[in-house]
Amino acid sequence: MADDKKGATFSLKVMINKERTKVFFAEADSHFADILLSFLSLPLGRIVKVLEKHYGDDEAPTIGSLSSLYRSAVDLDSAHFWTDGAKKTLLDPTSSSEAEYQRLKLDITDFQPAEYFYCIGLYQCSYRFRSVSIYYDHVKKCKSYSCDGAMKIEVVKKGSEAAASRDGVFTMNTSSFIISDDLHIFPNETGLLGIISLLGITDMDNAEQIEVDLGFNEIMNLLKASLTSPTPLSDVILNKTTQLIYSTLMVTQPHTGNKENPNNSRNLSLKVMIQQSTGKLLYAQAKKQFVEFLFSFLYIPLGRVEHLLAGNTCVKAIDNLYGNTSNLIDSNHFITPDTKKRLVNPTLPHGYVSKDHIFPLIEECLPADYSDRLSYFSSVKFPNGKGSYLKGSPTYHVADDLTVKPFCIASTLSSLKEQKISITDVKEVEMQIGLKEALSILKASLASTTALTDALLSGKSIKQPKREV
Repeated sequence: MADDKKGATFSLKVMINKERTKVFFAEADSHFADILLSFLSLPLGRIVKVLEKHYGDDEAPTIGSLSSLYRSAVDLDSAHFWTDGAKKTLLDPTSSSEAEYQRLKLDITDFQPAEYFYCIGLYQCSYRFRSVSIYYDHVKKCKSYSCDGAMKIEVVKKGSEAAASRDGVFTMNTSSFIISDDLHIFPNETGLLGIISLLGITDMDNAEQIEVDLGFNEIMNLLKASLTSPTPLSDVILNKTTQLIYSTLMVTQPHTGNKENPNNSRNLSLKVMIQQSTGKLLYAQAKKQFVEFLFSFLYIPLGRVEHLLAGNTCVKAIDNLYGNTSNLIDSNHFITPDTKKRLVNPTLPHGYVSKDHIFPLIEECLPADYSDRLSYFSSVKFPNGKGSYLKGSPTYHVADDLTVKPFCIASTLSSLKEQKISITDVKEVEMQIGLKEALSILKASLASTTALTDALLSGKSIKQPKREV
């Protein structure tokens, strides 16, 4: 079914300038809006994974330092993880919106079918229930009251027969939307003059309408452009390439929402090596707790990142998509009253987050048939507890672009020598990483390939020249 859905297309009415260099806005139905909104529910590691799968290693886009962080998790030897299952959980993170993904008109998410526990015991009672936690991945005995307690349980992946929803996935199928070049999204009833005013368009007399069909490749290009360009629609529809210009990547005040207490998070110590003559951060010498914190980026949904950073990630197209979804689209445009909240403040599937987390992340609650019988459950993937991915007490080398490797003094000295950096020019500084610093690193990871320098050293602003091809 997933392969069949890759053949779906979206028809858009697009207003462009007569020189065909810029998209003013596009008019689209709820199916296309659902695809855009699904971006907010995707975990960051899932985004990197699907883009690498689509473009290949040589042509995959670089998403700040996230790409190198994800590649580090791939390359890090399995011996560093408690189990292969724990490593796979980081590399292929699930979303709380998997059920919605399978109903999208086009599958760009590489959605994962639900897993079920089945009784395969002596009496074959056929008891079955869905697995909703990545931590509780094993059942010691059948939970059916009519079954022998010695029954075995296995986890079986069940393929979905769900088709593209005619009733809408995130938005009502009767809704239509206006989408700007930089992914502002408005309900169609905002009206022409309202749209022109909101977008600040001053040359509509120079506009002409075209109709375009976007298929799988174009939607993948749109996902990429939404993270790397200020004008994703022009990039995709008019075949342009525009690079983001980033403002400051520092976070001045941590944002946690109304009910989330930043005092619940922990602080981490980090040894940072700085080149004294330039002030550049060369690398960090880190314990596994800091590396697990970095790897936590991979399972955080993009909408949750926006929530943590108060809608200011420096990835302006996604900021616009998030801000309009949160503030300008009424709840009656969404399929259920809870859908809007799940997009702008998504939860994580149960089991991802350690009790020692830094970020205020919210997991889904376990249903009653889990929480009432937790003694029946155990974890194969996480023998050292929920959210514990790395084992032992090794030291890691974390580069400025968040590349993670086991720390090796000989390799570090060789690297400094290759860069012609004298050891006498290197200064060691111990830093405390709390919520504010953690959010700055998260923000910088989306935009910069020098994430540690930009997040931790002196509020440096990153300026990159604008390029158009």
